[in-house]
Amino acid sequence: MSLTNFWAYLRERFPVVNMALFAILFGTVFTVAGRVGGQPLGLGWGEIVGMAATISFFFRLRVFDEIKDFASDAVLHPGRVLQSGRVTLAPLRALAWAGALLEVGWSASRGLPAVLGWAALLGYSLLMRYEFGAPAWLRARLLLYAFTHMLIMPLVIGWLWLAYAPAGRFGAEGGSLLALLSLLGGFAFELARKIRTPAAERAGVDSYSRSLGYGGAVAAVLAVLLAGAGVQAQLLARLGAGWGAFGLLAALLLTTVAAYGTALARPREALVRAAEKLVSLALLTSYVGVIVSGQQVL
Repeated sequence: MSLTNFWAYLRERFPVVNMALFAILFGTVFTVAGRVGGQPLGLGWGEIVGMAATISFFFRLRVFDEIKDFASDAVLHPGRVLQSGRVTLAPLRALAWAGALLEVGWSASRGLPAVLGWAALLGYSLLMRYEFGAPAWLRARLLLYAFTHMLIMPLVIGWLWLAYAPAGRFGAEGGSLLALLSLLGGFAFELARKIRTPAAERAGVDSYSRSLGYGGAVAAVLAVLLAGAGVQAQLLARLGAGWGAFGLLAALLLTTVAAYGTALARPREALVRAAEKLVSLALLTSYVGVIVSGQQVL
């Protein structure tokens, strides 16, 4: 596998913007959990490695998906880097499991609780890899399939939290809110990226707009997004955030609701994709807002 082809694969299936989001996710947990633990907020080499470990974990999830979906993607997306043979599964698997050594090594440097958190996370990811032993049953129930896979997000938060926060201070000190925010934010993004206008639906390609109806899928993503905003507001209040943070949250929500409202009134794929980007922006802003607000003591 050449570096050129690998870079092409990353740009297509695991772009730098995704890596940056996972690094920010690490920073969000580090900020809140580190403050709870009375630790300084400055980033050192340990935190840089922790970001790399977080990115590595999500890269392995991507490889797991590539393995599960390889046959169907070969039919539906034959031009992709992997499906066209420029990159093969074997080196991707090797890289994914090499990353596991980095993850467990970093976890060990943070103590036994972090190692146990990582082990639980790894175990759940393997259940996802094999689709909980019921792939056909789960894939016929798209919402349930998505929810079971989104449960990985609170486990990621728990792993990183155990690396920095004192034991026994998860629920009362913001960890549970972070876990719920990650679940709802991830679920909103998952819903948004698989909504299509009726004219853009493709045979053989799953979508929430196909299973719930176009209007139902839009209503679902907005409901989950608003629920996530409620959790974020609670977390920001706990962190003592200023009105600017709440104003930005409200502005993003109103803009996203307006975009989906326009897409409902005039179903156009370009509008739906623009709304999807707003959901991504809301997710990113939620984490950055927590990091900025977390400079104050809980």
